[in-house]
Amino acid sequence: MRKIVCLLCVFILLALSLPAFSEAPGIVIPEEDGGEFRPLTIDLEGGSPLPFMQKIDKKFEYYEDPTIRVERYRVDRSPEFGCTYWYAMITVRDPSQLRTASASENKPFQDSQKSTCIVLARRKKAVLAINGDYCAAFSGIKASNYILRQGTVYRETVTPGLDLLLIDEDGDFHVITADEADLEAVDKTQVDGKKVVNAFQFGPALVINGEPVADEIVLSPDHSPVYSNPHQREQRMCICQIDRLHYMTVCCAYWGADLATLRDIALSLAPVQTVYTLDGGNSSQMVFLGNQLNAYANGNKEVRPITDIIYFASAWFTE
Repeated sequence: MRKIVCLLCVFILLALSLPAFSEAPGIVIPEEDGGEFRPLTIDLEGGSPLPFMQKIDKKFEYYEDPTIRVERYRVDRSPEFGCTYWYAMITVRDPSQLRTASASENKPFQDSQKSTCIVLARRKKAVLAINGDYCAAFSGIKASNYILRQGTVYRETVTPGLDLLLIDEDGDFHVITADEADLEAVDKTQVDGKKVVNAFQFGPALVINGEPVADEIVLSPDHSPVYSNPHQREQRMCICQIDRLHYMTVCCAYWGADLATLRDIALSLAPVQTVYTLDGGNSSQMVFLGNQLNAYANGNKEVRPITDIIYFASAWFTE
């Protein structure tokens, strides 16, 4: 008994001596003396060059350094959901590692310049990147969507009927549903006393505070952009928060999914607290270590240029 107590004491002391980051789910910090952690700036610069990498096989890969771990998976023609989908589990050390980028370098988030997710991901040295909400390409009735990226408001108007996703300075997700507040009047630059770093208006939200949103809301055209059919099976993308600095992205490709199915896939993979829909169709692109994961159905090899991405970057600098 005395030996068991001594061993327990040793384990407790070891646990207390580990950095806080090692307590994050899934993180195992490699032993590495030739670098340092530096939070990334809030401007539109990218992450650090990637110092570590390890590939496993076509259905599972992971990247890990002392500031980030990304695991990506592929599920082929799920019998439960009737589609092939990719998903990634992401844990970061600092909220600055969840970032956004525009295809336009001259007038970011303000013109309709487009590029592929692969090009933008490589430009920003992203570990993982996904398409955003196609914010800067909207015209006519679509031009009112709210745009706040990397701490800067680029467009103040909002589209009635669409849910807002706000990501604060701690990396936490907050959803303002279209029917719970006057979106024009509410302060979208801060939430719960914290600065909002990035905001998106596409949606709808599929899970809020751990609770799935009802089918009648998720599948209602009133809560989706005018060109998106929530009932149709098509390529879909969503971003999720599981816990503090712990995220997930899900991309449905072959055979597609409606929004209720996308919600159910996310719920089946992790105890998600927030799930938010991003642009779909051929805009859905998930890029891991500079390579696009999802291929399009029916032999379509077109990669649609997009205006913006969301990405996760390393903050481990070896120089």
